Amino acid sequence: MAVKEYSYEKNGNDRLSPHFRVKEFRARRGGKLDGDRILISEELIEMLEKLSRAVRYKAIIVTDGYRTEAYDKQLTGKIGQHTKGLAADVWVDGYTAYELAAIAELLGFDGIGVINKRCIHLDVRGYKSYFVENSQIASDTYSVRTFLCPETYHKLVQKLFVLNDNTIEYLKKWKWSDLLFEKLTAGALA
Repeated sequence: MAVKEYSYEKNGNDRLSPHFRVKEFRARRGGKLDGDRILISEELIEMLEKLSRAVRYKAIIVTDGYRTEAYDKQLTGKIGQHTKGLAADVWVDGYTAYELAAIAELLGFDGIGVINKRCIHLDVRGYKSYFVENSQIASDTYSVRTFLCPETYHKLVQKLFVLNDNTIEYLKKWKWSDLLFEKLTAGALA
């Protein structure tokens, strides 16, 4: 899929998909606009729509999308996926960063980073990579279990599939939650 170029002034209110507009991905330095140009990957939008479906269409807040190379270098010390239009930093009310990271991994995002307690970095770079901000942890392989402790994992299953406490306890007792999570995500998140 292609990376498209937009103008904030001309295309800012244009819809990229049912839940995202061009202006949400604008280049910013603090609260100020950093140029008019915005690059956005069609694949990134497609993946963010999958995330939207997975969290039952709760609002996905894009805190950072496209960045100019100068700003990215100033902010991170390198030129990364944001400068190519392949990345967005997001949060969703009611979900922790680790829960969102686990969902993103299930959906197939390539790059996933935990920025803070509620915000994550997502990208479609073409190879697997993850990070935890302000940590030495980084790897080319990861899984849902990387991001979640067992207790949080079970809470996430409950959030995604609206299971009641009795069902969760039953699943824990019989150790069926892994199978349930696997089977349900195949259908619910597809």
